[in-house]
This record gives sequence, C-alpha cells and structure tokens, in this order.
Amino acid sequence: EAQVDRSEDGDRNKMRGRAILLLVAFLYGTLNVVLRQLYATPGPPSASMLSSSRGWLAALCFLPAMSQIRQEVGKSASGGREISPDGDKQASLVRVAIELAFWNAATQGLVNVGLLFTESARASFLTQTSVVITPLISSLQGNRVGRNVWMGCAAALAGLALLSTEGGDSVAASADGIAAGFSGLSFSGGDLLVLGGAVCWSIYIVRTAAIGDRYPEVSLQAVKTVALAMMYTSWLIFSAISCFNSGGWDAVAGLWLGWQNLTAWALLLYSAVGPGALADVLQQNGQKQVSASEANVILCSEPIFTAILAFLIAGETTSATENAGGGLVVLAAVIASTSPLTNSDDGDDVEV
Repeated sequence: EAQVDRSEDGDRNKMRGRAILLLVAFLYGTLNVVLRQLYATPGPPSASMLSSSRGWLAALCFLPAMSQIRQEVGKSASGGREISPDGDKQASLVRVAIELAFWNAATQGLVNVGLLFTESARASFLTQTSVVITPLISSLQGNRVGRNVWMGCAAALAGLALLSTEGGDSVAASADGIAAGFSGLSFSGGDLLVLGGAVCWSIYIVRTAAIGDRYPEVSLQAVKTVALAMMYTSWLIFSAISCFNSGGWDAVAGLWLGWQNLTAWALLLYSAVGPGALADVLQQNGQKQVSASEANVILCSEPIFTAILAFLIAGETTSATENAGGGLVVLAAVIASTSPLTNSDDGDDVEV
C-alpha cells in the first residue's frame, strides 16, 4: 500500500509539474504580445530603456532573496574569518550568475530590438529554433548528438525556409519561398536579430545545464536578475550618451517620451513580473517533477499561446505559409527533445 501511495504521489507531482510548465509556456507566450503592445503606446520606450526598466522591476521581485544572499556573502568574506565551503559556493554563485546574465541579456536585447521589425507570433516561432541550436552547440563541445536531434534540425530548417517566405499563401509562392530560403535565407533584419537571440539563449541553456544544479535556484536567479539589470542600465547609459551627443537633452528624452503613460507602465510591470520573475521561479519548480526533455516539449507550446493572444489582443494574423513553418519548427522541437528509446533523461541512449 505504501508503494502504491508513493506511486500515486509521484503521478500527481508529475501532473502538477506539467501543469506548471504549461503555465510557464503561457506566460512566455504573453511576453512578445505585451512588448508589442508596449511599443504601440504613444512615445514608446527605446529597447535599452525598456530592458533596463524591466530588469530593475524584475529584480525588485527577488528583493527578499537578495537580502539573504548579501548576508551569506558578507559572512563568508568578513575580515579575519575563514571562508566556509558554503561561503565559497555563494561567492562562485555570483560569478556564475554574471555569466548567465550576459547570455540572457544578449538574448532579451536582441529579441526586444527584433520585435520592432517583426510580428510577435513570427518572433516567437523563430525563438523556438533555440531547441535545435542547443544540440548543435553541444555537439561542438564534444557531446554525442543522436539522430532524432539531427532530424529535428532538418525539420527546423524546412520551417525556417517557410517562415522566410515573403508573402503569398499559394503552393507556388511557398515553393518559391522555400527555394529562396535555401539559396539566400531571405530573413528581414528583425528576423536575424531574433535568431541571434535564439543562439544566445541556446548558449545560456547549455551553460545552465552544466552549472545550474550546483547552486540554489532562487538565489542564482536573484543575483542573475540584478546583474541583468546592471547590464541593461549600462546599455541605457551608452544610448543616452549617444543621443546627447547627437541631439542634446531633447534626444535623451526621446528614449521614452511616453514615460508618464500609466498603460505603458502596467504593460512593463506585467512583463517583469509575469513572464519575468514569476516564470523563472515556476519553471524551476516545474522541472523538479518533469524531465528536461518533456519540459522542453511542453514549453514549445509558447508560440501557440503567442499566436492566439496576438490575434485576440492585437488582431495580428499569420499566413498559411507562416503557420506551416511555425508548425514545422514546433515539430522539430518535439523530435529533437525525444530520445530514440525513452522519454526520460536517463540512460545511454538519451541525448542532449
């Protein structure tokens, strides 16, 4: 009976983990739509202003954890006292958090700028290519990559070719778009920026897989978030200096002309709390009960939520070609995240 109870508890925990990750996918799916709406407000913030403001708002969510981390680091580094193993761990936690923050900053910065030039649903589909870019990076590091992962890469390439089609829903137009995609990959500048963000996100995932399990999750996220905010602030300062040199204080004010707009602040606050701090914590919690491969598949439902919300809120529509391309990218994510023999993350046949 005790064994049956444990089995039932395990099943409930798995279902709970799946439900949490599905909620995380929904939260991530809302981000592109919310940022698109924010850019549509009168006098919207520049990418640097948006990233810096959102970063500090997200950091405020971790303020209680930051207080605890400062105390632990302070104790371990106090003069004349031997640094304990825990103290040394916390010190290295800061260094690891800064590295992760760099890749995260590059991801969000590129995606935020890319959203200025491409629709939110398309951007969300393109960011999903990180699930096949990640095993490519892993293979370059000498890790074995299975055939399912390479099949996923091929499906993603086909999906990207469809996504790069410039208009037209007919079969002939789609075929021409695919040919053009393979010959020159006719992405817009916004598409390339979003794809660059996907590459940075893949590097972030690879590094997190290598070092993330050694550190407290909330503490690592807290320090990383503060480091992110500092990086974004540096970007903002550089932008402000460039604007001042070119047009004086009026140009600096142009970084966010509509800063008094309460709707803009509400959208910004949601982007920091919902798809930001809350999603990070929920994802870590959900993955305690669900394998990494299964979690990856669940999170790939993000573009579905984005497309639905973009239609309901902003009236954005996607063409049949873009829908097919996005479907192939999602299918690639499923293929690449599935082991040839098992769905778990254990065993000799399980890949990246």
